Amino acid sequence: MRVLLVYPVPPRPYWPLGDFRATWVPTGVACLATALKRAGHQVAVHIREETLVKNRYDWSTADARLRAQMQEFRPEIVGLSVVTPGMPEAATIAGWAKELCGNHVLVVAGGAHPTALPERVLQESPAIDVVVLGEGEQTLAALAERGPSESVPGIVMRKDGCLVRTAPRPLVQDLDCLGPPAYDLFDMKYYTQRSRWLIRWLELSATNVRTSRGCSHRCTFCAGHVVAGVGARFHSIPYVIGQVRYAADQLGVKGIHFEDDTLGADRERLLALCDALCRAGLHRRLCWDGCLRVDQADAELLAAMKAAGCIQVEYGLESGSDESLRRLGKRATTELNMRAVRLTHEAGLRVFADIMVGLPGETEADFQATARFLRRAKPDVTSVTRLSPLPGTPVYDNLPAETRDALNCDWGAYAYPDQPTLRVNLTAMPDVAFERLYQRFQKYLVRPHVIWELLRDTPADRPEVRRRLRRKLAGFALRHPVQAARWLA
Repeated sequence: MRVLLVYPVPPRPYWPLGDFRATWVPTGVACLATALKRAGHQVAVHIREETLVKNRYDWSTADARLRAQMQEFRPEIVGLSVVTPGMPEAATIAGWAKELCGNHVLVVAGGAHPTALPERVLQESPAIDVVVLGEGEQTLAALAERGPSESVPGIVMRKDGCLVRTAPRPLVQDLDCLGPPAYDLFDMKYYTQRSRWLIRWLELSATNVRTSRGCSHRCTFCAGHVVAGVGARFHSIPYVIGQVRYAADQLGVKGIHFEDDTLGADRERLLALCDALCRAGLHRRLCWDGCLRVDQADAELLAAMKAAGCIQVEYGLESGSDESLRRLGKRATTELNMRAVRLTHEAGLRVFADIMVGLPGETEADFQATARFLRRAKPDVTSVTRLSPLPGTPVYDNLPAETRDALNCDWGAYAYPDQPTLRVNLTAMPDVAFERLYQRFQKYLVRPHVIWELLRDTPADRPEVRRRLRRKLAGFALRHPVQAARWLA
């Protein structure tokens, strides 16, 4: 059977903004392709962002290329891997599939958003026939084998004018059995080009590797559990070493981004992975980064990571307010956050700080505490965003019905939470007060700090970029000398 796997992007009004580009392989799509190929099916992939970038964001050309691929490949199944802001385009692409390939083509949607709201997806998108719930490898292979039926667990499908949900499918425990991502279906020169977005902000040829699925905790704002479930499952150490060696030998990369929700879910396994990287000599050929929870950081573990080639650790610090952290279900405190930052710096590793504002119940005092925390912590990489109430999370579920309905009118607005269409104020502050605080926070703390980070990490062979960043930083200091002094203190 011919299967076309498509990864949509947010709709045109919301993309692209800024300089951010996703230069990592969409692992979910790549693993689906492996499962289908192993089952004997013919597979093609189409990553919409890649097509847009290669065509200089000419949407007409990008649309024409996808439509041409559908007409030439003649898929019998079109699989859509969908996150929330990609939902409007997924519905459009589903319509193209029916138009160009005939009504007999089976259009299947999977991913975090369809799993969280399967019935709504089918109601809003009449060209989508089936939603796959959770992990999709085994389910999509079963659909390709025998079509949608109640004998296929883990789906929601249309039947006799109704929506039918079949029995749940258990999570895959032996991740190695799924096989490695189908890199042969991707333009790996594109995905391994020098980029600042995998090991932020270092301009490296790098790729992403996943060593586990799931997370050891469930924060109220995170949708990671929607597909992967609660709790972590692991690839074996030999599998991971094989993937890293392939990246070094065959792809020629200099860096690895371990994309796990948390590398430290099993401390002893992470230590074993570090040891295996050293024994294989990969620590001399590659650098890498990954995420830890702050309560997983300790001096011995961080030293082992450093020795194995790690150069940066990402932490979901989120807030400088203990009360905000409690409301988010982080099981962390500002003291634990600062301890993790200190231990990481002492180990000679860079700190990548994820911060969120606009948190449920956040007060002005909470907000100011976050600003003070960032000034104290001095992370090497700073990422700040407004909280988005993602479907499938407790934050979303706890919204008033009328707020959820307003959000549901335009899923594309989730692409950039700073856009006016997604102005959801979950804080304890009036809209105007929160907006004023947020804009000052961005203007006087976040943006100049990010400019400095980019300047520090821009290589010498990019003189024009360095000059542009210096001018921006100097302009900020001249216009706002007091704020610059506070920032540099």
